[in-house]
Amino acid sequence: MINLLPPEHKRDIRAARANTLLIKYNFLLIGVFAFLLLSIGVVYVYLNNTKAAAEVTMQENEAKVSGFASTKEQAEQFRQNLSTAKQILDKEVNYTKVILKIAQSLPAGTILTGLSLDAATFGKETALSAQTKSYDQAIKLKDALAQSGLFTDVHFQSIAASTNSSDYPITVNLMVTFDTKAAKV
Repeated sequence: MINLLPPEHKRDIRAARANTLLIKYNFLLIGVFAFLLLSIGVVYVYLNNTKAAAEVTMQENEAKVSGFASTKEQAEQFRQNLSTAKQILDKEVNYTKVILKIAQSLPAGTILTGLSLDAATFGKETALSAQTKSYDQAIKLKDALAQSGLFTDVHFQSIAASTNSSDYPITVNLMVTFDTKAAKV
């Protein structure tokens, strides 16, 4: 096949084909651009509707929460009261248990005649008075109190014979320092 068309006409035909192809691409590009705009619009409307629904839900929840404000306040006050009670109970000294433990540590043949016990006594030196049947019992009393675990220091202040009691003729005055852990017995 012999091409008898002049070269200018050939160029015009080629340019026309390229132009039609470019026009098709332009329409395709415009269609894609329109699709993107439409998609963005749909997503925008959807997000606005979701935001409005979330705000309504939030307002409803805030209205419900405001109804529980008094309960929350009562719970907070109860928590503070529990904290205060815990602090008080942590400082509480169970004197009955301490006295019973002292009584259990006394050897046979001894009796307590004087003991000052209060919250300030723990960790400080205080006087303890007892009566025994003999001097050996007085030494056993000191050793038993030292080994009881209630005291950090036990030493004699005085030992004297007493004429007041015939069953327990020896009066013993001890200086003791209560262990701070003894208060938590």
